[in-house]
Amino acid sequence: MTLSVLQVLHQGGGAGSVTSTLHLSLGLARAGLAVRFVCPPGSEVETLARAGGLETLPLELRPGERRANAAALAALIQRHPVDVVNSQSARDRQALTRLVLQRRLAIPLVLTRRQMPRTFFVENWLASRAAARVVAVSRAVGDALKRKGTPPKKLLVIPNGLVTERVDVPVSPEAVATWRERIGWTPVQRTVGIVARRKDQRVVLAALERVRTPVRLVLVGIDPADPIAASAREVRPPHSAVCLPFSPDVRPLYELLDLVLLPSRSEGLSQGLLEAMALGKPVIASAAAGNLDLVAHGGDGLLVPPLDPAAWARAIDRLLEDDDLARRVGVAARHTARNTFALEHTIARTAALYRELTIARVAPPPSPG
Repeated sequence: MTLSVLQVLHQGGGAGSVTSTLHLSLGLARAGLAVRFVCPPGSEVETLARAGGLETLPLELRPGERRANAAALAALIQRHPVDVVNSQSARDRQALTRLVLQRRLAIPLVLTRRQMPRTFFVENWLASRAAARVVAVSRAVGDALKRKGTPPKKLLVIPNGLVTERVDVPVSPEAVATWRERIGWTPVQRTVGIVARRKDQRVVLAALERVRTPVRLVLVGIDPADPIAASAREVRPPHSAVCLPFSPDVRPLYELLDLVLLPSRSEGLSQGLLEAMALGKPVIASAAAGNLDLVAHGGDGLLVPPLDPAAWARAIDRLLEDDDLARRVGVAARHTARNTFALEHTIARTAALYRELTIARVAPPPSPG
């Protein structure tokens, strides 16, 4: 019998967690599972899910409307029965937890936590009580969940997997030229980038005044109206910084980047950092949260104290001034991303979890005596 699963996501696009959820779902379908994909109607991820052949069930889950969201999900599951349901984001987690606690969900609930948890202890404890299993995408997320009341016996770490089709695409000279013009590229500066929405970019901006090598810092994911953009405009020669809104066609930019940085202190397991490593880019990341699962300091990248501009400046200069080191960590990063974090591993472990829960649900009780 084909195992059926409902993947539920209240977010519509842009974030790495959306990318991870979508491509995990596509991979599960390729592995033979019947996947039903719940996401916001009219969203980018709905379009991509349909294009990938997933059975897509558009559903709007509204902020602050837990009762209505729970009722909508209960009705959807009644119309589209499945063996397992996996919550991938906050609003669906709240709604599905409510259904379990009210005894209105008769199938196993999996909660996948893709971000460092911000829920209060009691809310996390209740959600963990409702779940058959809680999946954390990194050890850091798992440890934080345990501190907030998730029982270790319910917790399983399954890291995000690299989505190779986002990086292994042809890049035309024209596309690179467009990005060169967009960022104001110049040969007298090395180009370093942060491809992320608001994630402690100010620390790197503050570090620039200590960096010896002239650099152009490219911040993709920061709108020009953002206060961070105002700080970027204050950067003085020999350095410069440019802010650009999030763009789905960012792949050609990587051809221009000498380094990729991620200063975030609260990353679950960054899809963006994983993609940069897969392209063989030398990376520098904060020594915090899920970055510690991805990067081994001095091996496949550098780790620095999160809020120390002087340490960031030293790390940037170290890689820009030592081409051999930059090449070595780039090669190692590529191997780590493409082998240790291959999407196939994530798909296989997730499918095994679903099968385990389904078997446990239908297994006969042990005979007495």
